[in-house]
Amino acid sequence: MRLTDILHLCSQNLWRRKSRTILTVLGVIVGCCSIVTMVSIGSGINEMNEQSLKQMGDLTIINVYRQGGYGTGFGSSTSTGGSQTESKLDDKAIENFKRIPGVEGATAQMSLSYSVSMTAGNGRYITTYGDVQAIDMTQLGNMGYKLTDGTAPTRDGEVLAGQYLAYQFYDKFRPEGSNMRYQPQDAGDGTYWTCDSTGNCSQVPADQLGEESKPFFDPMTTEITLTIQTGDDSSNGDGMTMGMGGTSGAIGSTGTGGADGSTGSTGSGNTFKLKATGMLKEDYNKGTATSSGILMDITQLKDMIAKVDKSAAKTATYEQALVKVSDIRQVSDVEQQIRDMGFSTSSYEEIRKQMEEQSRGIQMALGGIGAVSLLVAAIGITNTMIMSVTERTREIGIMKALGCYVRDIRIMFLGEAGFIGLLGGLVGCLLSALISIGINLVYMGGISGENIWHAIVGGENVTRLSVIPWWLFVFAILFSTLIGLVSGFQPANKAVRIPALDAIKNEQ
Repeated sequence: MRLTDILHLCSQNLWRRKSRTILTVLGVIVGCCSIVTMVSIGSGINEMNEQSLKQMGDLTIINVYRQGGYGTGFGSSTSTGGSQTESKLDDKAIENFKRIPGVEGATAQMSLSYSVSMTAGNGRYITTYGDVQAIDMTQLGNMGYKLTDGTAPTRDGEVLAGQYLAYQFYDKFRPEGSNMRYQPQDAGDGTYWTCDSTGNCSQVPADQLGEESKPFFDPMTTEITLTIQTGDDSSNGDGMTMGMGGTSGAIGSTGTGGADGSTGSTGSGNTFKLKATGMLKEDYNKGTATSSGILMDITQLKDMIAKVDKSAAKTATYEQALVKVSDIRQVSDVEQQIRDMGFSTSSYEEIRKQMEEQSRGIQMALGGIGAVSLLVAAIGITNTMIMSVTERTREIGIMKALGCYVRDIRIMFLGEAGFIGLLGGLVGCLLSALISIGINLVYMGGISGENIWHAIVGGENVTRLSVIPWWLFVFAILFSTLIGLVSGFQPANKAVRIPALDAIKNEQ
């Protein structure tokens, strides 16, 4: 028999008992739909976990410290190098990091440890806090720093401003209580929490944010004057630390300003005019300067320290470095290689792995529940095919008597079973996609063109409760087809074992 003849017989036989076939296919649809929907919820939980981590910072950044070095980033897990010999975290080590396979960029990171103050708008706007950090600006793009506005600095005196730097300043000409502007907090639903000077907070839509929610000035168009205070009580001896900004705060200390908040001459203060050429996007995993500070080139910061403190020790080693990995799946391997060099590291990798394992466990549990439905469907396919063989015993005998090959009879029954599984898988996947979109729309709060698009493809800041990757559809269709073939294997063998003469004598 030709393949087309076999396929024609398969469709003819299935359509002959269409009610039974439809009910059997329906069982497969329910089973397939259950598995895909359950697993998609587990995938959605995993996506939600990753979105939460991304809000904390870049998941592909590794913080590197000298062995026994201080502090880690917020939410980070710490690992200690396996080597007992302390390695120097210097320019040579940075170059070695860059040569590790999978590393996209690496840079030392320094933080100014002196007390500082900053003014803007000809001294009208003041802050006695300043988080000043520095990296190798040639690595800015490689390290994944993002700008919300402007470009990277190229000349001495040019810097990058943190996304919310301007909110650190107060207006010395306004009365106390109204001389500060408070940063609106994103509520995640298209609205923002805003607070006034009395501490009263309210939730308003993004398009209704008024002037009182904006800072007093724009750092991109306003020159900033940085004043660095030196003294025995404000320096650690070498004039710098290389960390995530935690040490630049004792800032707001006495001696940084006069009674009206203006920069005074107490101590050996030194001022520097800075121009912001770009605005950084907040990312705490790269340092708090991305949020409320200033980021400059590492050479520029060293020159500033040399000018303000002649006694500052010249050093070629650093306390901390940042390493950017090209793929999140390579973070663990790169981190281990850095530890083997004798350094301590911290990243979000351990937290991410724990969340991923939890999500995988949830996926397996939910998938197991859905698999029960598919098992019931498999039993239904087997029952349908056994009944089909019993009803068509005489037909099988005639086919054998006419010289039909045994393999053709087996292929015919397996084809019928496989088609039931394939059709059920296709319809089940289509139904699962619709259910997934519906779950996401309910989770997102309603039907709209934007929500429908985000429910299907997601987005940068979009959180979905149900996520169906393309491979899950392929797996579900192939698995349903396989279930059909396996379920039809025993009835097909039963059909080919029936003797031709006995089958012809059968009255059915």
